[in-house]
Amino acid sequence: MNVDAAALLRRCGMPEVEIGWVLGTGDPATVHMIVELHRERLEEELAERTRAMEDVEAWLARSAPSQSWSGALTSVLISPCAAAEPDRPPPRPRRT
Repeated sequence: MNVDAAALLRRCGMPEVEIGWVLGTGDPATVHMIVELHRERLEEELAERTRAMEDVEAWLARSAPSQSWSGALTSVLISPCAAAEPDRPPPRPRRT
């Protein structure tokens, strides 16, 4: 089986610099550390997205059934998932 490791890591959202570290080292412990850190980021991102989906679902469930949901989601405040862009600073809290 021929695996393009760089393409697979990109598909998993690993930053290019980390892909370079993984592919450039011959140390299995270093590879494991970098891959494990990325796996943790993915798990955090999934948890954030899961909470966001639960929040949206709860908000929609509380809405009047006759209310049109078209455009209504723009009023739901959901912060972007920080794990999706680890180099980006976290968003400032929104005031309601």
